[in-house]
Amino acid sequence: MLGAAGMTLLAVGSLTVLAPSANASPVGPCANLHSFTLDFRTGGDDLRGNSEVIPFFITTAGDIELQHVWGPFGGGTTNSRNVTFLNPNWTVSSCDGRGVKLRMVSHNDVFQTDDNWNMDAFTLYGYSDTGQRSYFLSVPDAFKRFTGSDQWWTRIG
Repeated sequence: MLGAAGMTLLAVGSLTVLAPSANASPVGPCANLHSFTLDFRTGGDDLRGNSEVIPFFITTAGDIELQHVWGPFGGGTTNSRNVTFLNPNWTVSSCDGRGVKLRMVSHNDVFQTDDNWNMDAFTLYGYSDTGQRSYFLSVPDAFKRFTGSDQWWTRIG
């Protein structure tokens, strides 16, 4: 259900909150997606070099894991990564895309605690086998704080 200013109303039991909406859609006619560019805008708390983000492309057939993305992402920066599916021979139709899930995993050094990371915005571009941009998802106001106990973020477009 859409609320004011592009926000989605989420109702859980008797609690209703506003959450940022994602803008996700195929670009042009359906095409087999082969690769992706992921843009992460980091807020004031960076992603350490020994932490990773595991992206999943949500489709009508289920979640498909993409190649993992490793830090570091400095605070107040935008970082782009080019990835494919875990199996680079896989494809999925751009018309079957529904959204994205991200999971942050902290691989702590001896004297480190779990990493925390502020993601302020996220964009995903999907490309066909010919390199044509065929899918787009943008969440310019994601504002997600990942922690050791809150590792997941999901957006359906």
